[in-house]
Amino acid sequence: MASKMSTTLSTHSITRTLSSSYSSIWRTCQLTFVLCLLVFANGYPQFEDTNDPTNTNIYLQNMLINGTDIYVGSVNRLYKLRSDLTEVVSFRTGPVLDHLSCRAPPISCDYVRTQTDNVNKLLLMYDGQLITCANVFQGRCDKRDINTLNATYNNPREVVSNYFHGRAVGFITPGMSGQDFYTATPLGGWLRGPGVPTIARRLLEKDDVFGDRPFDPTSETKIPINTIDEAVNMANYQFNISYVHGFSSGSHSYFVALQVEDYQVKDSPQRTKISRVCNQDMSESFHSYIELPLSCSDGTTDYNLAQSAVIATVGSHLEDVKPGEDVLFITFAESEGGSSLEPTAKSAVCMYSVRAIDAMMAERRIECASSENELDTTEIEWLGNTPCFADEPVVTGLQADPSGYCFTRNFNTPLGTLNFVLEAKPLYTTDETVLTAVAATPHLEETVIFLGDQQGNLRKLRVTANDTAEMYEEMVIDSNSAVAQNGLAFDADKDYIYVMTKRKITKVPVEECEKYTNCEDCTQVGNGVGDPYCGWCSLVKSCTRRYESECAGSDDLNSRRWLGPATLCSQVESVVPTNTPRDKVIEIEMMITNLPKLDDGNTHRYECVFVDETEGEFATTSANVEFMTDRTNITCATPEAALIPRPAEGSLTVELYIRASETNQKIAMTTFDFYECGAFSGCLQCVDNDYSCDWCIYENTCTGNAASCNSNGVIGSRNTTNAARPKKGSGFCPYIKDSGRETLIPVDVFTHIDILAANLPVPLSGDGDYECVILLDGEVAKVKATRENDTLVRCAGWNYMYGSEVPTMEVALNVQWNGSYILDNPDQLTVTLFKCSAERSNCGSCLMADGKFNCGWCVERSRCVHQSKCPRDEDPDLDSEFLAGDNVCPDPHITGFEPKAGHIRGGTEVRIYGINLGQVASDIKEIYVAQQPCKHLNESYVPSQVVVCRTSDISMPMKGMIEISIGTGDDTYNGLSQDSFSYVQPVIDGFSPTIGPKSGGTEVLIEGTYLNVGSKIQVEVAGQNCTITDSSMSSSITCRTDRGPPEVEGPIKMVFDDNGTEISQEYFIYKDDPTIDSLDEFRTIISGGLTVEVRGTNLNVIQSPKMVFHVANKMFKTDCSDIGATSMKCKTPNLKPSNITTPFTISKGMIGFVLDGVPDFRNLANVENVRDKFEVVQDPVYRGLTDEGRIWEKMHAGNKFLEIKGDNLTLASESEDPDIRVSIGADGLCEPINLKSGTLTCTLPDEQPDSLPGDSLPRIIVTHGNLRFDIGFVRYLPPDLPLVLFIGPAVGAFLLFLIIILIIAIYRHIGERDRRIKRLEKQRDEMEMRVAQECKDAFTELQISVLTVSGDVEGSGIPFRNYRGYTSMVLFPDNPDHPALREIPVAKEKISGIKKEVLQHGLQEFGNLIGNKSFLRVFTHTLERQKMLTTKDKTNIASLLMIALHNKLEYLTEVMKSLMQDMIARYVREGCPHVLMRRSDTVVEKLVSHWVAFLMYDFVRETAGQPMFHLYYAIKQQVAKGPVDAITGEARYGLSELKVIRQQTDYKAITISAIGLDREAGPVTVKVLDCDTISQVKEKILDAIYKTMPYSQRPQKEDHDLEWKDGSLSTILLDDDGGREIEGEWKRMNTLSHYRVPDGATLVLVRSQGMAGTPHGSLQRGSPIKRVGQLYTPHSPASSVTPILDMENGIGIMHNWHLVKKQDHDSLRKGDKYHTLMAEIYLPRLLTTKGILQQFVDELFETLFTLDSDSSSIPIAIKYLFDFLDEEANKHCLEDSNITHFWKSNILQLRFWVNMVNNPDMLFDINRSDTVLACMSVIGQTLMDSCSVTQHQLTPDSPSSKLLYAKDIQHYKEMVAGYYRDVQDYPTISDQDMNAALANHSQRHNSESNFQAINALNELYFCYACIYRSQLMQALDEDESTRKLQLGDKLDKIFKLMADSV
Repeated sequence: MASKMSTTLSTHSITRTLSSSYSSIWRTCQLTFVLCLLVFANGYPQFEDTNDPTNTNIYLQNMLINGTDIYVGSVNRLYKLRSDLTEVVSFRTGPVLDHLSCRAPPISCDYVRTQTDNVNKLLLMYDGQLITCANVFQGRCDKRDINTLNATYNNPREVVSNYFHGRAVGFITPGMSGQDFYTATPLGGWLRGPGVPTIARRLLEKDDVFGDRPFDPTSETKIPINTIDEAVNMANYQFNISYVHGFSSGSHSYFVALQVEDYQVKDSPQRTKISRVCNQDMSESFHSYIELPLSCSDGTTDYNLAQSAVIATVGSHLEDVKPGEDVLFITFAESEGGSSLEPTAKSAVCMYSVRAIDAMMAERRIECASSENELDTTEIEWLGNTPCFADEPVVTGLQADPSGYCFTRNFNTPLGTLNFVLEAKPLYTTDETVLTAVAATPHLEETVIFLGDQQGNLRKLRVTANDTAEMYEEMVIDSNSAVAQNGLAFDADKDYIYVMTKRKITKVPVEECEKYTNCEDCTQVGNGVGDPYCGWCSLVKSCTRRYESECAGSDDLNSRRWLGPATLCSQVESVVPTNTPRDKVIEIEMMITNLPKLDDGNTHRYECVFVDETEGEFATTSANVEFMTDRTNITCATPEAALIPRPAEGSLTVELYIRASETNQKIAMTTFDFYECGAFSGCLQCVDNDYSCDWCIYENTCTGNAASCNSNGVIGSRNTTNAARPKKGSGFCPYIKDSGRETLIPVDVFTHIDILAANLPVPLSGDGDYECVILLDGEVAKVKATRENDTLVRCAGWNYMYGSEVPTMEVALNVQWNGSYILDNPDQLTVTLFKCSAERSNCGSCLMADGKFNCGWCVERSRCVHQSKCPRDEDPDLDSEFLAGDNVCPDPHITGFEPKAGHIRGGTEVRIYGINLGQVASDIKEIYVAQQPCKHLNESYVPSQVVVCRTSDISMPMKGMIEISIGTGDDTYNGLSQDSFSYVQPVIDGFSPTIGPKSGGTEVLIEGTYLNVGSKIQVEVAGQNCTITDSSMSSSITCRTDRGPPEVEGPIKMVFDDNGTEISQEYFIYKDDPTIDSLDEFRTIISGGLTVEVRGTNLNVIQSPKMVFHVANKMFKTDCSDIGATSMKCKTPNLKPSNITTPFTISKGMIGFVLDGVPDFRNLANVENVRDKFEVVQDPVYRGLTDEGRIWEKMHAGNKFLEIKGDNLTLASESEDPDIRVSIGADGLCEPINLKSGTLTCTLPDEQPDSLPGDSLPRIIVTHGNLRFDIGFVRYLPPDLPLVLFIGPAVGAFLLFLIIILIIAIYRHIGERDRRIKRLEKQRDEMEMRVAQECKDAFTELQISVLTVSGDVEGSGIPFRNYRGYTSMVLFPDNPDHPALREIPVAKEKISGIKKEVLQHGLQEFGNLIGNKSFLRVFTHTLERQKMLTTKDKTNIASLLMIALHNKLEYLTEVMKSLMQDMIARYVREGCPHVLMRRSDTVVEKLVSHWVAFLMYDFVRETAGQPMFHLYYAIKQQVAKGPVDAITGEARYGLSELKVIRQQTDYKAITISAIGLDREAGPVTVKVLDCDTISQVKEKILDAIYKTMPYSQRPQKEDHDLEWKDGSLSTILLDDDGGREIEGEWKRMNTLSHYRVPDGATLVLVRSQGMAGTPHGSLQRGSPIKRVGQLYTPHSPASSVTPILDMENGIGIMHNWHLVKKQDHDSLRKGDKYHTLMAEIYLPRLLTTKGILQQFVDELFETLFTLDSDSSSIPIAIKYLFDFLDEEANKHCLEDSNITHFWKSNILQLRFWVNMVNNPDMLFDINRSDTVLACMSVIGQTLMDSCSVTQHQLTPDSPSSKLLYAKDIQHYKEMVAGYYRDVQDYPTISDQDMNAALANHSQRHNSESNFQAINALNELYFCYACIYRSQLMQALDEDESTRKLQLGDKLDKIFKLMADSV
């Protein structure tokens, strides 16, 4: 295929038909400014031309939209695409053999034709044919079939340029007779040269009169040869015209082109011109030709080069341009230097009305035709100037009709000018890029322009005035790939625009209103410009188009229900008042802009809704609305106080919404305050707001009524208008404030505190004084204070203390007065208490304290204290006893140092630790190390604690203490270390290994003495750096080599502290890196330990190779051994911690080797000779000996083989495997070992080995890899007596026994013949009687049973499963409670230990990838290719995808179709298209089956469910009318030969009166058989009582007993009450006849009382029956009429039987002649049952295959899918209609209806009965046969299931074929309608299904994506579409995200 699809449904297409509430899911982007928005085209349908990717000359050239088809012209290719850009046809057009001077073959040529690219230059549609023109073969055109793209006609006539470059324009327009084909082309290298017209009108059909052919010109304009010559001679350049666009409008055709202003002048500037010809001009040289210059300039820049153009109409909002009037939009660029055709990045868009163009052209013609000046000319130099002639008719005609007049007279022609310039001001300009394409369209009254640029972006502009357009959105479509010239085109509905770049076409919606989630974003797109398509639907709060279907009432803009672009949103402008006391109800008045009008003022109203952040909505009041011109006035009352939440801190700000009852949406919002003055705790809170509260200073309270307060102390709120409140606002409040300085208080020092304040009140008489309040260690400390003035409070002196031993403690400080009145403290004042002694235990640390604390070292107290706490003598000379500031502590002390030794050459940096080591570096006077000076390193000094110095160079080793001298001036103090420092001479004695790989990574062990001394050690190995990894010992040091050149050798060099150097005597050699060529094993047990031999080269250069497995995001390593140059042996790792399930495969990309620093084999993905997969199998199990004492006895002269049983022994190992070892005792081995799947055999030693300590006998131990098994013991027996002593007596006894047997046999044979004859005669008589009776019974039953069954069916209810139950059975029939269906937390720690939030985020990102069509296709195809995946796995994958994408059925459908297309194409290539969906063994086929099942639910429930259930119920009732064996499930009546009782069974029908659990309901009459087991009777009673109730909701028979009421007596009836006699190994189950229950008996259901005491082997009461080897054991419920027969036989086990013993059953199966003959007698019962059920079968088939007169009986999904299959068949030219018949039958009938018929419990909540299901399967087989197109030859040996309905099959086949025809004849379902149906389906069933998508993603990720990680990553990297989207990187990030959080 030459193209690829990287298509995913855009957000637009997914949500177009969804309701606004649902579409909010997809709205994710909020925009603030348009240029910040980069919407990548990854989310849109896209086509890519992947033909010849190395050819850089390939560009997409032309794009043609024809309805729903898209045709694309490229280089060497033509494409036909669907509207979704999926490829239909790819047609190769080149390269071809051609030459510029050759005509098309078969005409011969003298020049050598070479491979030439075929460049499409024109692409048009005419009369159902495609017209293409290209550069090859002289630029000719072809007509092509629109389906196959094959050429149907060509004309060698030159039409377009035959150069590679040079754009042609062409269009088809109505002419005087039919359609005319206009072309315009630049010059080419034609054989006819300038003889080819530059503009021409051409034929489209053959002209029979003149003999002209299609594409021959009828009128033309040529570039004169003299013009070309003059341009070369005078200006030295090739004159040419570059055409940009052509179009037809009215009665004229127009061409936009570029040409020089004066062709005779060198470097003449380029000009854009528009030329025109009249469509009715029949002259050969276009007498009507006229051209005028176009100007696009903003006064500063002349945009002279047209780049693209389009003709369009505009909206009604523009002045001077009428709606529907043609307008020409052109993008321009400024040229480089003015004369060049190369554009700059300065670009613009200009607009010209065609009416204005025609008017100016008419004015120019009138001027020339009115001229009387002989100097006036036609002013068109390149076509040859001629004088202007007066022509009155022309003037008259033009004045009468300037636009429509067609000039055809041969005067003043052709005409041009440079003086009449059509000028325009740019609508839009940019300096960033060239605008290469333009499209425009009206939308309602708006005009929208789309621009493509050279950077691959799409810009959207809104035209706001005749000369202004503003950009509102920019999108990256194809980064750095220019949009093609004129490469924009709308679809038929103008809902999408196709953007063509170099190799891609992208389908982009013209709007994506749904992505804007609020009104501002919606209406103010692009920084307020607004998206002309989008507006805010106020009443539903959704961004929509102005369609009535999307926003009701949007047609009436005055209703304000739809707010258009750049419109103010509905918002509250003002609220009066803004607050109110909580206990007061007031009226609120609001002014709102753009409030929408409601539909019915009497029905729908607005209301005020009050919402609290915590309490939610707490009150609603009605609103009065008054609509005004530009705004709306609303009034409503506040709620009662009881409804309002109590304010937490005095006030409560709530959200006040205006809600419309019409949609129950909140339209506008503001805030409103409720307050309670009494709840404010301080003056500032009380008055510093807009509330009506006063603060009473002397009462210390906030109140709304201060009448009772001291008037001198009342402060009003800041906005009060009360004249009695001269003090208002916080400026009058008393409070304390921060001074801006830190308040420091030393502990235990008498201190007072000054506090700044404001407005301190003077206490009244009787009021208490001020107090300072500090909270210390949890206790409140109160200190008296004095009011110094109204701005200062002084706290009295106090000794403050705190208990914690921390240097500082910051505590809160408050001031209170009058006992409890606390002053406001807005700055939250604090004071800092400090302890000098805390954490300062020595002088040095004390002196390091911040000077602000005034701490120092008190010498006499040897303690760090506050200055005030150190005692001093009166002698002032003793002041030095308190050390502080720059003082030096007198007692330096060295506590340690490192290193302890250094090289004698010095340079070692010794780090000395201690206390009192000075305060600054200058305090360090001298340092001596081992009596040698050591240089102090000032930069490393840590005050008081650390001193660093560098040792000196000395001549010999020595040892000594470290001494340090500190001080200032003459005062010095010395400190001495306790340990010694050693100067040493290191010595290298040797190293290993001596070789290593060139990639490095070798761990080199260097041995010697004093190797770890000094502070810095550097190691070089063979001249390369070696990184030290271990230097803990002085005798050895280890380093890891860096990369080095191969075969380079050198010594090891160690440098100590940059000074001392030591060099080894030996050399180290760098060798070539090793390689790994192959492995000899690719299988291991999960516990590991098996040997893998690795082969390669240079393996012995690796020091410690390791084998690595990466499994389940974990890494497992094992060491390798026996390392040689070409091989080594590695043990597989124990993988049990990974929790994987075996069997499991590991890709070779997840297996690797750690080979020191060699990077190449970290994984084996690129090693060709290594298999792709490494298999992990289940562990073997060796079972211990079972003999007494677990002892194996070995005979002295024999029995030398030991046999050990086990399981899975040979899954990964074989005989004599060295990884398997059998040890005997302490030193014995059992060998050689012979291994089979279940047995290990080995030869024991001849002599008994010694036992292990503590054992009396040698113990047998089996070691298998990492596994160890204790088998038992072996005992060696002593020698036995000679065997000959026993032989004689044994032989004699044996001969005597033979003689006796011979005599008995002869005697018995004499009478056998007579007895056999009598027995055969008796059997004949019995057979005749049984045949007669059976035929009579069958005839009677057939006549009387039909009506009975019919009546039973009509009286039953239909227990449909709900959608969730149904889909659960469809997806996971074996596990309806699958985790993906349950609401369970996904983030379990046991799932690889990933944190919950990381897991959820990772799964969301994984879900986003699943939502990408390219990824999902690759993901599905990759998993399909995995051979280890079973069909069950593939079904599971499809089921999980259905759950994960249930909310995105539209997207899922598109993906499914794409995958089906791939699969169909594959089957077609393989020559077997008919097998599609037949095997259903792929993910795609499973996905299709699930998709059909989901979408058929409504149809099945509403239409097909009833006849299907009637059939099921009729079968059930008919089966129940005869005996049913409770063990084998065989029944008297049925449709399946396998389930018919093939022997005479005597039974009698009786009627019982049954009483259920509801005693008040009264008895129910139930028909039962006397041969029914008790469980069968209970089942029939429950069926009768709960007929219409779903089975899962019924009481279960296992939970109840059956009580027989006989007068005053009652008996509990049991299947096995222990009273039955045992017949050998058989025991019969109890029946009603066993208990002699009579007709009319009363049976009562009672709750089971638990286990009943029964004899050994009997059943337990209340327990259901499970059959295991015919023995009944308690288990899960099973049907009384459909037990399961287990064919295994136990030894010594009692067998239960009901009607048929197993031996009878087996004899029939094995074909015993007598029993087989008898069995066939009962097969006519099948016909009896068929006749009874026929009406129900017919009813079902008619429902399935008969359509009503309308399409309501056609499920839309089926019609859509069948049409898709028909399209695919046509696409692949599959003419055999049987193939589509196969496809449809496989998908609908085989995979859905047959499945439903065979498994009715998927749709109905019923009991699953094997007997009934066997009958249903026969109906299902009939359904399958009805869909077949082949005729099956039936013989007497054919299965009864086929013979039974043989005569009906042909009728059913006709019904099926007719059904397919009828479906095909119904109107096609569009994608839009299908998407709407899918969205509707999702909406209706989402809440009911309650699928857990996150859980499905969880299983998809861990069970498949993780396991096949390498394959997925490889596939994503190989797929071009996913590689471009970097989806592999995204998946890898998810893997890393998960792995990094483990």
